[in-house]
Amino acid sequence: MLHIVTVILTFLPTLVLITFFYKRDMNREPRKTLSITLLYGGLAFVPVVIVENILSNLGLMTGTSPILFNFYDMIVNVAAPEETFKLLVILLYCARSPAFDEPMDGLVYGAAAALGFATVENILYVLEGGLGTAITRAVLSVPSHAFWGAILGYSVGQVRFKQRKAGFVVSGLLIAILLHGLFNFFLITIEDTGAYTDVVAGFMILGLLFLLFTVFALEIVWILRTIKRLRIEQQQEM
Repeated sequence: MLHIVTVILTFLPTLVLITFFYKRDMNREPRKTLSITLLYGGLAFVPVVIVENILSNLGLMTGTSPILFNFYDMIVNVAAPEETFKLLVILLYCARSPAFDEPMDGLVYGAAAALGFATVENILYVLEGGLGTAITRAVLSVPSHAFWGAILGYSVGQVRFKQRKAGFVVSGLLIAILLHGLFNFFLITIEDTGAYTDVVAGFMILGLLFLLFTVFALEIVWILRTIKRLRIEQQQEM
């Protein structure tokens, strides 16, 4: 029974989130295109791992303090490759599809590409960590990937349909990388608090959890407000 719950929690977040973004779009995207986007997002996991290993093996910032190294590691070695390859899926596949024909589609396809990646990552982490990992990732990690992907897709949609400058896509990428890196940094620093006294560790954990959930809440607010605004635009164009 425990294994069944773990398996369900591994895949359910992707199903719930892709359905959420799919149904927010008043002009529904072709399921085939959406499925292929999910697939490409999952396949992106392979080159991401290769690039992450290359960057990690460079050994940069290894002589610094653990906190500074963790921050650098999560931003440069982890978040940057992952968000860059998600963006490539959006640019090289989604943006070339005739189905990508309005700004709202950016959020849908961006989230789909990110969820494809997050699902593969989820499988590997849950296989190692079990039910506890499945629960944590279902609540925090997988939704966060979807939000970061939506930011990427939004930036592409704005450049394509709202005559924003191409640099807006770079801004979207940098924001997604920063949010992703901070998310990972907060979590890994919480795990490393065992090196401090109980009192210091307690304060650090509380502070980091506050920051983590604050950023998470702000991402949710941005997503909901952006969806609301883009739906209004869709209604006006009908």
